[in-house]
Amino acid sequence: MKAIGIVGLPNVGKSTLFNVITKLAVPAENFPFCTIDKNVGIVEYRDERIQKLAKLFGSNEVFPAVIQFVDIAGLVKGASKGEGLGNQFLSHIREVDLVLYLLRAFPDKQVTHVYDRIDPKKDYEDVLTELILRDVETVEKKLQAMGKDLRSGKDDKVKVQHAALESLRVQLLEGKTAYRFKNDPANKSSEPIQEIIRDLFLLTAKPFLAVLNISYIDMSEPDYVKRVAQWKQEVKEFADYSFGEGVVGDIAMIDSRFLADSQSFSAEELAEMKSELSYFCDVQTLIDRAKEKLNYITFYVGNEKDTRSWFLTKGDTAVDAAACIHTSIADRFVRAQIAKTQDILELGGFTEVKAAGKLQTVGKTYVMEDGDYINVLTS
Repeated sequence: MKAIGIVGLPNVGKSTLFNVITKLAVPAENFPFCTIDKNVGIVEYRDERIQKLAKLFGSNEVFPAVIQFVDIAGLVKGASKGEGLGNQFLSHIREVDLVLYLLRAFPDKQVTHVYDRIDPKKDYEDVLTELILRDVETVEKKLQAMGKDLRSGKDDKVKVQHAALESLRVQLLEGKTAYRFKNDPANKSSEPIQEIIRDLFLLTAKPFLAVLNISYIDMSEPDYVKRVAQWKQEVKEFADYSFGEGVVGDIAMIDSRFLADSQSFSAEELAEMKSELSYFCDVQTLIDRAKEKLNYITFYVGNEKDTRSWFLTKGDTAVDAAACIHTSIADRFVRAQIAKTQDILELGGFTEVKAAGKLQTVGKTYVMEDGDYINVLTS
Protein backbone atom coordinates (compact mmCIF):
# COMPACT_ATOMS: atom_id res chain seq x y z
CA MET A 1 0.00 0.00 0.00
CA LYS A 2 1.42 3.36 -1.00
CA ALA A 3 1.27 6.38 1.28
CA ILE A 4 0.62 10.08 0.72
CA GLY A 5 2.32 12.46 3.14
CA ILE A 6 0.70 15.83 3.90
CA VAL A 7 3.60 18.26 4.35
CA GLY A 8 3.90 21.97 5.08
CA LEU A 9 4.79 24.62 7.63
CA PRO A 10 2.98 24.61 11.00
CA ASN A 11 -0.62 25.89 11.05
CA VAL A 12 -1.37 25.56 7.36
CA GLY A 13 -4.29 23.14 7.84
CA LYS A 14 -2.56 19.76 7.49
CA SER A 15 -4.28 18.07 10.41
CA THR A 16 -7.64 19.57 9.48
CA LEU A 17 -7.30 18.21 5.94
CA PHE A 18 -6.13 14.85 7.28
CA ASN A 19 -9.19 14.69 9.54
CA VAL A 20 -11.48 15.43 6.60
CA ILE A 21 -9.86 12.84 4.35
CA THR A 22 -9.65 10.06 6.91
CA LYS A 23 -12.50 11.11 9.23
CA LEU A 24 -10.21 10.34 12.15
CA ALA A 25 -9.98 12.61 15.19
CA VAL A 26 -6.45 13.98 15.57
CA PRO A 27 -5.56 17.30 17.20
CA ALA A 28 -5.81 20.36 14.94
CA GLU A 29 -5.10 23.15 17.38
CA ASN A 30 -3.84 26.67 16.77
CA PHE A 31 -0.23 26.32 17.81
CA PRO A 32 2.93 25.13 16.07
CA PHE A 33 4.00 21.48 16.29
CA CYS A 34 0.56 20.31 17.39
CA THR A 35 1.38 17.17 15.39
CA ILE A 36 4.65 15.65 16.61
CA ASP A 37 4.21 11.95 15.94
CA LYS A 38 2.88 11.24 12.49
CA ASN A 39 -0.81 10.37 12.18
CA VAL A 40 -1.74 7.62 9.74
CA GLY A 41 -5.15 6.93 8.22
CA ILE A 42 -6.35 4.36 5.70
CA VAL A 43 -8.86 5.71 3.17
CA GLU A 44 -11.24 3.63 1.06
CA TYR A 45 -11.43 4.61 -2.59
CA ARG A 46 -15.17 4.34 -3.29
CA ASP A 47 -15.45 5.02 -7.02
CA GLU A 48 -18.70 4.73 -8.96
CA ARG A 49 -17.66 1.55 -10.75
CA ILE A 50 -17.34 -0.57 -7.62
CA GLN A 51 -20.70 0.64 -6.35
CA LYS A 52 -22.39 -0.17 -9.66
CA LEU A 53 -20.74 -3.59 -9.87
CA ALA A 54 -21.79 -4.44 -6.32
CA LYS A 55 -25.37 -3.45 -7.11
CA LEU A 56 -25.37 -5.49 -10.32
CA PHE A 57 -23.96 -8.58 -8.57
CA GLY A 58 -26.17 -8.14 -5.51
CA SER A 59 -23.03 -8.31 -3.35
CA ASN A 60 -23.44 -8.59 0.40
CA GLU A 61 -20.27 -6.59 1.05
CA VAL A 62 -18.06 -4.06 -0.75
CA PHE A 63 -14.29 -3.80 -0.20
CA PRO A 64 -12.82 -0.84 -2.10
CA ALA A 65 -9.13 -0.27 -2.78
CA VAL A 66 -7.40 1.64 -0.02
CA ILE A 67 -4.72 4.31 0.14
CA GLN A 68 -2.79 5.57 3.15
CA PHE A 69 -2.54 9.22 4.22
CA VAL A 70 0.07 10.46 6.68
CA ASP A 71 -0.23 13.75 8.57
CA ILE A 72 3.38 14.90 9.03
CA ALA A 73 4.19 17.60 11.56
CA GLY A 74 5.06 21.09 10.35
CA LEU A 75 8.56 21.74 9.06
CA VAL A 76 10.47 24.94 9.84
CA LYS A 77 13.68 26.52 8.62
CA GLY A 78 16.60 24.46 9.83
CA ALA A 79 14.68 21.16 9.79
CA SER A 80 17.46 19.62 7.68
CA LYS A 81 19.80 20.34 10.61
CA GLY A 82 17.39 19.04 13.22
CA GLU A 83 15.50 22.24 14.09
CA GLY A 84 11.91 21.74 15.29
CA LEU A 85 12.38 17.97 15.55
CA GLY A 86 13.38 18.11 11.90
CA ASN A 87 15.19 14.77 11.79
CA GLN A 88 12.07 12.95 12.93
CA PHE A 89 9.80 14.80 10.50
CA LEU A 90 12.09 14.31 7.52
CA SER A 91 12.30 10.59 8.24
CA HIS A 92 8.50 10.47 8.05
CA ILE A 93 8.63 12.08 4.60
CA ARG A 94 11.15 9.47 3.50
CA GLU A 95 8.58 6.75 4.22
CA VAL A 96 5.82 8.09 1.94
CA ASP A 97 5.43 7.64 -1.81
CA LEU A 98 3.86 10.99 -2.73
CA VAL A 99 4.26 14.37 -1.04
CA LEU A 100 1.25 16.67 -0.83
CA TYR A 101 2.62 20.17 -0.18
CA LEU A 102 -0.16 22.07 1.60
CA LEU A 103 0.37 25.82 1.31
CA ARG A 104 -1.48 28.36 3.40
CA ALA A 105 -3.52 30.91 1.42
CA PHE A 106 -6.20 31.73 3.99
CA PRO A 107 -5.96 35.06 5.85
CA ASP A 108 -7.52 34.09 9.19
CA LYS A 109 -5.74 36.29 11.76
CA GLN A 110 -6.88 34.03 14.58
CA VAL A 111 -4.67 31.25 13.21
CA THR A 112 -1.04 32.23 13.68
CA HIS A 113 1.55 31.78 10.95
CA VAL A 114 4.93 30.66 12.20
CA TYR A 115 6.60 33.46 10.17
CA ASP A 116 3.73 35.97 10.38
CA ARG A 117 2.90 36.09 6.65
CA ILE A 118 0.53 34.79 3.99
CA ASP A 119 2.81 33.86 1.10
CA PRO A 120 2.25 30.34 -0.35
CA LYS A 121 5.22 30.53 -2.70
CA LYS A 122 7.58 31.48 0.11
CA ASP A 123 6.13 28.74 2.32
CA TYR A 124 6.67 26.24 -0.50
CA GLU A 125 10.23 27.44 -0.94
CA ASP A 126 11.00 27.13 2.78
CA VAL A 127 9.65 23.57 3.01
CA LEU A 128 11.24 22.36 -0.23
CA THR A 129 14.59 23.94 0.70
CA GLU A 130 14.78 21.79 3.82
CA LEU A 131 14.09 18.66 1.80
CA ILE A 132 16.69 19.69 -0.80
CA LEU A 133 19.31 20.36 1.87
CA ARG A 134 18.77 16.92 3.36
CA ASP A 135 19.12 15.42 -0.13
CA VAL A 136 22.37 17.34 -0.63
CA GLU A 137 23.68 15.79 2.59
CA THR A 138 22.61 12.32 1.44
CA VAL A 139 24.26 12.75 -1.97
CA GLU A 140 27.49 14.10 -0.50
CA LYS A 141 27.77 11.14 1.89
CA LYS A 142 27.25 8.73 -1.01
CA LEU A 143 29.86 10.51 -3.13
CA GLN A 144 32.35 10.21 -0.32
CA ALA A 145 31.57 6.50 0.12
CA MET A 146 32.01 5.90 -3.62
CA GLY A 147 35.46 7.51 -3.65
CA LYS A 148 37.43 4.29 -3.14
CA ASP A 149 35.61 2.40 -5.89
CA LEU A 150 36.00 5.37 -8.21
CA ARG A 151 39.76 5.57 -7.65
CA SER A 152 40.14 1.89 -8.47
CA GLY A 153 38.88 2.66 -11.97
CA LYS A 154 37.55 -0.87 -12.42
CA ASP A 155 33.82 -0.25 -12.56
CA ASP A 156 32.37 1.84 -15.38
CA LYS A 157 28.97 1.76 -13.68
CA VAL A 158 30.41 3.49 -10.62
CA LYS A 159 31.92 6.18 -12.85
CA VAL A 160 28.55 6.85 -14.46
CA GLN A 161 26.79 6.99 -11.10
CA HIS A 162 29.44 9.17 -9.49
CA ALA A 163 29.28 11.67 -12.36
CA ALA A 164 25.48 11.68 -12.16
CA LEU A 165 25.52 12.36 -8.42
CA GLU A 166 28.00 15.20 -8.89
CA SER A 167 25.63 16.73 -11.44
CA LEU A 168 22.64 16.12 -9.17
CA ARG A 169 24.42 17.80 -6.26
CA VAL A 170 24.98 20.93 -8.35
CA GLN A 171 21.34 21.02 -9.43
CA LEU A 172 20.09 20.52 -5.88
CA LEU A 173 22.16 23.49 -4.74
CA GLU A 174 20.46 25.48 -7.52
CA GLY A 175 17.06 24.65 -5.98
CA LYS A 176 16.18 21.93 -8.49
CA THR A 177 14.83 18.63 -7.20
CA ALA A 178 15.93 15.04 -7.64
CA TYR A 179 12.52 14.47 -9.27
CA ARG A 180 13.49 16.89 -12.05
CA PHE A 181 16.91 15.28 -12.38
CA LYS A 182 15.70 11.67 -12.60
CA ASN A 183 13.02 12.59 -15.16
CA ASP A 184 15.44 14.42 -17.44
CA PRO A 185 15.33 12.36 -20.68
CA ALA A 186 19.09 11.81 -20.62
CA ASN A 187 18.93 10.42 -17.08
CA LYS A 188 15.60 8.59 -17.43
CA SER A 189 17.06 6.36 -20.13
CA SER A 190 20.04 5.37 -17.97
CA GLU A 191 19.35 2.42 -15.64
CA PRO A 192 22.56 2.99 -13.57
CA ILE A 193 21.43 6.56 -12.83
CA GLN A 194 17.87 5.49 -12.02
CA GLU A 195 19.24 2.72 -9.79
CA ILE A 196 21.43 5.03 -7.69
CA ILE A 197 18.59 7.53 -7.21
CA ARG A 198 16.23 4.74 -6.14
CA ASP A 199 18.80 3.41 -3.69
CA LEU A 200 19.28 6.79 -2.00
CA PHE A 201 15.55 7.31 -1.25
CA LEU A 202 15.88 11.05 -1.87
CA LEU A 203 13.11 13.20 -0.42
CA THR A 204 12.75 15.43 -3.48
CA ALA A 205 12.66 12.49 -5.91
CA LYS A 206 9.08 11.71 -4.92
CA PRO A 207 6.05 12.67 -7.04
CA PHE A 208 4.10 15.53 -5.55
CA LEU A 209 0.97 17.65 -5.42
CA ALA A 210 0.95 21.37 -4.65
CA VAL A 211 -2.28 22.46 -2.93
CA LEU A 212 -3.38 25.94 -1.86
CA ASN A 213 -5.49 25.98 1.29
CA ILE A 214 -7.77 28.96 0.59
CA SER A 215 -10.68 30.63 2.36
CA TYR A 216 -14.07 29.95 0.75
CA ILE A 217 -15.68 32.89 2.56
CA ASP A 218 -13.04 35.35 1.39
CA MET A 219 -13.48 34.32 -2.26
CA SER A 220 -16.43 36.72 -2.29
CA GLU A 221 -13.89 39.57 -2.08
CA PRO A 222 -12.46 40.62 -5.49
CA ASP A 223 -9.09 41.61 -4.00
CA TYR A 224 -8.69 38.21 -2.39
CA VAL A 225 -9.63 36.46 -5.65
CA LYS A 226 -6.85 38.43 -7.38
CA ARG A 227 -4.35 37.48 -4.69
CA VAL A 228 -5.28 33.80 -4.98
CA ALA A 229 -4.76 33.94 -8.75
CA GLN A 230 -1.37 35.58 -8.22
CA TRP A 231 -0.37 33.00 -5.58
CA LYS A 232 -1.35 30.15 -7.90
CA GLN A 233 0.84 31.57 -10.65
CA GLU A 234 3.79 32.12 -8.32
CA VAL A 235 3.53 28.59 -6.93
CA LYS A 236 3.29 27.14 -10.44
CA GLU A 237 6.36 29.05 -11.61
CA PHE A 238 8.31 27.90 -8.57
CA ALA A 239 7.23 24.28 -9.09
CA ASP A 240 8.09 24.47 -12.80
CA TYR A 241 11.62 25.56 -11.89
CA SER A 242 12.08 23.04 -9.08
CA PHE A 243 10.37 19.96 -10.51
CA GLY A 244 10.36 20.57 -14.27
CA GLU A 245 8.31 22.57 -16.73
CA GLY A 246 4.65 21.57 -16.76
CA VAL A 247 5.01 18.77 -14.20
CA VAL A 248 2.85 20.40 -11.52
CA GLY A 249 -0.10 21.08 -13.84
CA ASP A 250 -2.92 23.17 -12.41
CA ILE A 251 -2.46 24.07 -8.75
CA ALA A 252 -5.19 22.41 -6.72
CA MET A 253 -7.18 24.50 -4.24
CA ILE A 254 -9.06 23.37 -1.16
CA ASP A 255 -10.63 24.95 1.91
CA SER A 256 -9.86 22.40 4.62
CA ARG A 257 -11.92 24.23 7.25
CA PHE A 258 -14.98 24.42 4.99
CA LEU A 259 -14.57 20.76 4.01
CA ALA A 260 -14.50 19.88 7.71
CA ASP A 261 -17.62 21.94 8.42
CA SER A 262 -19.45 20.63 5.35
CA GLN A 263 -19.32 17.05 6.60
CA SER A 264 -22.45 17.86 8.58
CA PHE A 265 -24.25 19.23 5.50
CA SER A 266 -27.01 17.23 3.84
CA ALA A 267 -26.67 15.98 0.28
CA GLU A 268 -29.26 18.56 -0.79
CA GLU A 269 -27.30 21.40 0.79
CA LEU A 270 -24.08 20.30 -0.89
CA ALA A 271 -25.87 19.97 -4.25
CA GLU A 272 -27.17 23.53 -3.95
CA MET A 273 -23.66 24.84 -3.29
CA LYS A 274 -21.94 22.74 -5.95
CA SER A 275 -21.65 25.42 -8.62
CA GLU A 276 -20.22 28.09 -6.33
CA LEU A 277 -17.75 25.62 -4.83
CA SER A 278 -16.48 24.39 -8.19
CA TYR A 279 -13.27 26.40 -7.95
CA PHE A 280 -11.81 24.17 -5.24
CA CYS A 281 -11.42 20.42 -4.83
CA ASP A 282 -13.55 18.13 -2.75
CA VAL A 283 -11.89 15.20 -1.04
CA GLN A 284 -12.63 12.73 -3.85
CA THR A 285 -11.09 15.02 -6.48
CA LEU A 286 -7.98 15.45 -4.35
CA ILE A 287 -7.63 11.69 -3.93
CA ASP A 288 -8.15 11.24 -7.69
CA ARG A 289 -5.29 13.67 -8.36
CA ALA A 290 -3.07 11.79 -5.95
CA LYS A 291 -4.01 8.49 -7.62
CA GLU A 292 -3.04 9.93 -11.00
CA LYS A 293 0.31 11.17 -9.66
CA LEU A 294 1.03 7.70 -8.26
CA ASN A 295 0.29 6.16 -11.70
CA TYR A 296 -2.40 3.99 -10.17
CA ILE A 297 -5.04 2.06 -12.06
CA THR A 298 -7.97 0.18 -10.52
CA PHE A 299 -9.08 -3.40 -11.19
CA TYR A 300 -12.06 -5.36 -9.87
CA VAL A 301 -13.42 -8.76 -8.89
CA GLY A 302 -16.92 -9.50 -7.68
CA ASN A 303 -19.87 -11.82 -7.14
CA GLU A 304 -22.93 -12.11 -4.92
CA LYS A 305 -20.72 -12.56 -1.85
CA ASP A 306 -18.63 -9.39 -2.25
CA THR A 307 -17.15 -6.94 -4.74
CA ARG A 308 -13.57 -5.78 -4.35
CA SER A 309 -11.16 -3.39 -6.02
CA TRP A 310 -7.41 -2.94 -5.80
CA PHE A 311 -4.84 -0.48 -7.04
CA LEU A 312 -2.04 -1.46 -9.40
CA THR A 313 0.72 0.67 -10.87
CA LYS A 314 0.48 1.28 -14.62
CA GLY A 315 2.44 -1.45 -16.35
CA ASP A 316 1.63 -4.14 -13.78
CA THR A 317 0.54 -7.51 -15.13
CA ALA A 318 -2.21 -10.05 -14.60
CA VAL A 319 -0.04 -12.03 -12.19
CA ASP A 320 0.57 -8.83 -10.20
CA ALA A 321 -3.20 -8.44 -9.96
CA ALA A 322 -3.49 -12.05 -8.81
CA ALA A 323 -0.93 -11.35 -6.08
CA CYS A 324 -3.06 -8.46 -4.83
CA ILE A 325 -5.99 -10.83 -4.43
CA HIS A 326 -3.86 -13.46 -2.66
CA THR A 327 -0.26 -14.62 -3.00
CA SER A 328 -1.37 -18.25 -3.33
CA ILE A 329 -3.50 -17.31 -6.36
CA ALA A 330 -0.46 -15.76 -8.02
CA ASP A 331 1.61 -18.86 -7.24
CA ARG A 332 -1.01 -21.12 -8.88
CA PHE A 333 -1.79 -18.76 -11.78
CA VAL A 334 -2.54 -20.55 -15.07
CA ARG A 335 -4.42 -17.91 -17.04
CA ALA A 336 -6.96 -15.16 -16.47
CA GLN A 337 -10.18 -13.96 -18.02
CA ILE A 338 -10.41 -10.21 -18.47
CA ALA A 339 -13.58 -8.21 -18.99
CA LYS A 340 -13.96 -4.47 -19.13
CA THR A 341 -16.04 -3.13 -16.27
CA GLN A 342 -17.95 -0.91 -18.64
CA ASP A 343 -18.93 -3.95 -20.72
CA ILE A 344 -20.14 -5.79 -17.62
CA LEU A 345 -22.29 -2.83 -16.58
CA GLU A 346 -23.68 -2.26 -20.08
CA LEU A 347 -24.36 -5.92 -20.90
CA GLY A 348 -25.58 -6.95 -17.45
CA GLY A 349 -22.91 -9.29 -16.13
CA PHE A 350 -19.72 -11.31 -16.65
CA THR A 351 -21.57 -14.19 -18.37
CA GLU A 352 -23.19 -11.75 -20.78
CA VAL A 353 -19.78 -10.27 -21.68
CA LYS A 354 -18.51 -13.78 -22.43
CA ALA A 355 -21.56 -14.53 -24.58
CA ALA A 356 -20.96 -11.32 -26.53
CA GLY A 357 -17.42 -12.42 -27.35
CA LYS A 358 -15.84 -9.57 -25.41
CA LEU A 359 -13.99 -11.71 -22.85
CA GLN A 360 -10.20 -11.95 -23.17
CA THR A 361 -8.20 -14.98 -22.02
CA VAL A 362 -4.69 -13.85 -21.10
CA GLY A 363 -1.45 -15.09 -19.57
CA LYS A 364 0.76 -13.81 -16.76
CA THR A 365 2.35 -11.06 -18.84
CA TYR A 366 -0.89 -9.33 -19.84
CA VAL A 367 -0.60 -5.65 -18.88
CA MET A 368 -3.61 -4.64 -16.82
CA GLU A 369 -5.69 -1.62 -17.78
CA ASP A 370 -7.75 0.69 -15.62
CA GLY A 371 -11.23 -0.76 -15.17
CA ASP A 372 -10.29 -4.37 -15.88
CA TYR A 373 -12.38 -7.06 -14.17
CA ILE A 374 -10.31 -10.21 -13.66
CA ASN A 375 -11.19 -13.84 -13.08
CA VAL A 376 -8.02 -15.82 -12.31
CA LEU A 377 -7.91 -19.51 -13.24
CA THR A 378 -5.50 -21.52 -11.09
CA SER A 379 -3.98 -25.00 -11.07
